[in-house]
Amino acid sequence: MFNNAHLTSPCAQRISRCAACGWAALVCALGLASCSAEWWPWQQQEEEWGAAPPLVVAPPPRVIRCRRAARNGELPSDEERIPQDYENFRSSAAYRTSLRTWQDAARLRSSNGGAQRCVVIELSNQRGQYFVDGRLAMDFPVCTGTPSHPTPTGAFRISEKDRHHRSNLYHCAMPLFMRLTNDGIGLHVGDVFRTPASHGCIRLTREACATLFRDLPHGAEVLIRP
Repeated sequence: MFNNAHLTSPCAQRISRCAACGWAALVCALGLASCSAEWWPWQQQEEEWGAAPPLVVAPPPRVIRCRRAARNGELPSDEERIPQDYENFRSSAAYRTSLRTWQDAARLRSSNGGAQRCVVIELSNQRGQYFVDGRLAMDFPVCTGTPSHPTPTGAFRISEKDRHHRSNLYHCAMPLFMRLTNDGIGLHVGDVFRTPASHGCIRLTREACATLFRDLPHGAEVLIRP
């Protein structure tokens, strides 16, 4: 009969353990070599196809809408039902949160020349109105100062107009800037959120700010109400 007692002898067991350790060491060495040689299939594919593009995380939808309106004058699709008639627009529940700019095209055309022009900013509604000879020509959304950086109230006049203004304090662009105070408060293009978010300036959509920058002369009055 075949006798396998030699397989369980101490010597055989030591040989078996040494062989196992040797195989394990060989596998680790091959693994390290392959990693350093970068021969793995997915690494070859990355070299051939290029690295995968970085994952882009989109900001919240409302932020996208506000920034789009501020930069391109586009209207969010959920505001298409707002009445075109100004009285109904003003009295609608969506007035306070709307990004819509209401305009009377005929009055805006008549604002050139010697027409008397002024602007009213309503902090409570985060809206502004542009008047030509005492008649409303445009109603637009604004974004004003936070409680820690409030927008001042009162009557002001435009003392400077700078198409490519840049803030000395915050080192940021303020396109179509219209200065109201000596310490840097003014109207300019910026992100228009439906809650106060600026450092005191009055941010406007590009559409509304371009109209005011074109029409309002130096010395035009801007009334800021609570």
